[in-house]
Amino acid sequence: MPAPTLHNPFEFGGELKASSLVDREQELDQVVRTIENGGKLFLIGPRRYGKTSILAAAEEKLAGSKVAVLRFDAEVYESLGHLAAALLAGAAKKLTPNIEKAGEAIKRFAAKLKPQVDYDLADQTLSITFGTSAKPIPQTLPLLTDVLNIIDRMAVAANQPAAVILDEFQQIIEEGGATAERQIRGTVQRHHHTAYVFAGSKTRMLADMTNDPARAFWKLGARLFLGPIPRAAWRAFLSHGFTRPAFKVQAAALEHLMDVAEDVPFNIQQLANVSWEQLRASGGGTLTAARVDDALVRLVTRENSSYTQIWNSLARQQKIALKAVIDEGGKDLRSAEVLARYGLAASSMHKILKALDSRGLIREEEGLGSMRYRLEDPFLARWLRLVQSGS
Repeated sequence: MPAPTLHNPFEFGGELKASSLVDREQELDQVVRTIENGGKLFLIGPRRYGKTSILAAAEEKLAGSKVAVLRFDAEVYESLGHLAAALLAGAAKKLTPNIEKAGEAIKRFAAKLKPQVDYDLADQTLSITFGTSAKPIPQTLPLLTDVLNIIDRMAVAANQPAAVILDEFQQIIEEGGATAERQIRGTVQRHHHTAYVFAGSKTRMLADMTNDPARAFWKLGARLFLGPIPRAAWRAFLSHGFTRPAFKVQAAALEHLMDVAEDVPFNIQQLANVSWEQLRASGGGTLTAARVDDALVRLVTRENSSYTQIWNSLARQQKIALKAVIDEGGKDLRSAEVLARYGLAASSMHKILKALDSRGLIREEEGLGSMRYRLEDPFLARWLRLVQSGS
């Protein structure tokens, strides 16, 4: 009889269940309690830190409650109007007993928006367009705020609390323009039957937006910043995952794995996954720092096409600045010494770093009395060194 297939315990690339989160119990509890209490929360954290998994786990935890949870990623919609339509369709389905009643509720509560409702009875889904072909409604911020008002009224009518979770919330602010913050605050602060969680990965933008008394989101809700997961929690999790009848693990190998992943949760899970598979393929053995390095080479080689596409999409000076971020550890990039070393003017470096940040390749991180830039994906640096060395 063949031996049973071993399951790789390290998951990445998708939303994790609540039981699979590593040391995020307090953050998860704060999101859940905010929703249960009908409050408002800004969840702020870099990409790859598990923000979306926390939101998914919160929705999972609330599945058996009375709250109608509406969780949407603002980045996946081509306009604010399309996001608004998805929110309204989701609210109608969760706040009414069946799809027919959902359609009736949409037409009743959103009559001024002239909704056109299309049904797919086989899949029990519906989609919405606003206005008519002769007079379509602009797919802009006012449409989204109208829908948020409608959702709160539907929650009142259903005598059921609702929660709107908007992931990558900064997309709404960027698309809505300068007045978006004031319009959204003016809308949601009047809602008493809908909780809100605004989550985003543009950490500097969201921190500034919520920390300035002169801006609309000042004290609208609590703020929760996601930082790195403590290494003690990772050590326990990784040690357990690598402990199998034919596997052993050196403590130094775990430290090395976390070092090269720069403590980014997604990258730790990804590198652990590949390291585990290499041990399995070799029939077992001990995870060492050298084997972690082998797994990292395999990983970045496998992602060569993606990394190559990113690198080739950069202008020459952007490539130079990105190399500076890597080689200088992201520090003192505007100092005269660094600028001279890379042949860039201070104004050019500022502009290029801002462009790389907006593309999601780097982020600014504040430490104790200092600021530095970090790669969103620390493995990009390993890939670049590998290909430029000719290996």
